[in-house]
Amino acid sequence: LTYCLPLIPYAWVGFAYEFADRWLLQQYGGAREQAYYAVAAQFAMVALIATMSVLRIFWKEIAEAQYRGDQQRVEQLYRKTSRSLFFLGTMIAGLFLPWAGEILTLMLGPAYLDGKVALAIMFLYPIHQSLGQISGSFLYATERTGLQVKTGLVFMLCSMLVTYVVLAPRDALMPGLGLAAIGLSLKMVVMQFIQVNVLNILIARNMGWRFDWHYQVVSLSGVLLIGWLCSELARMSDFSLTVEFTISCLLFLPLVAVFLYLLPWLAGMTREELRADIHWAR
Repeated sequence: LTYCLPLIPYAWVGFAYEFADRWLLQQYGGAREQAYYAVAAQFAMVALIATMSVLRIFWKEIAEAQYRGDQQRVEQLYRKTSRSLFFLGTMIAGLFLPWAGEILTLMLGPAYLDGKVALAIMFLYPIHQSLGQISGSFLYATERTGLQVKTGLVFMLCSMLVTYVVLAPRDALMPGLGLAAIGLSLKMVVMQFIQVNVLNILIARNMGWRFDWHYQVVSLSGVLLIGWLCSELARMSDFSLTVEFTISCLLFLPLVAVFLYLLPWLAGMTREELRADIHWAR
């Protein structure tokens, strides 16, 4: 009861939260904006595949370390997993975000080109979503579901209000911003960022750790800058889209590798661990 009972209202509010976002977008944006957002969300979810594959192992390792009372191991697992998956998320965003319009045109046709801004924004969503998944798994593994539920309920209720504000038209009884798919995408990214960091602060205080946030700023700004520079250099070649994107990838991956080698703590690793991994891969 202690573990599962809080999850019941959490599931109910979670359903209302998901329903409200899509219903309000349909109500105030229409089918076209609904399609733009749905496409952006589907592309963004691809970036979470790596996170989902790691979560079960992370849950098991955290639960085992917690059971043994090895708090140093718990903190080490939490920090290393959070940093490495965050860096992976920034890599995916940095590579694909500058090409949002081209991706829509190539995959779905020019009819979806107006959704490029929503897609570009949603490429940022999985970055902190991965941290949210890790924090949630950590709380479940350490039997702290109450903290997860209380935080989640507050933010979901606030998020539904924010959804109305960004989607409602300016001439409504309660005026909003009328931003349609772009507004909902922006809301998802910003609210996710706030919720995840608040939850991480609470976890750090609860466990007696120092709140770890510097890697977020350095990873996100550095990798996005590299991605933008590579896309601009590739477009200067004036070749076909496929060739330009290939050039961008060929520039992006080595530069990010150098960036990580210079600052290995961004992925929760040391330079010696990176060298060992490179040697093992060979």
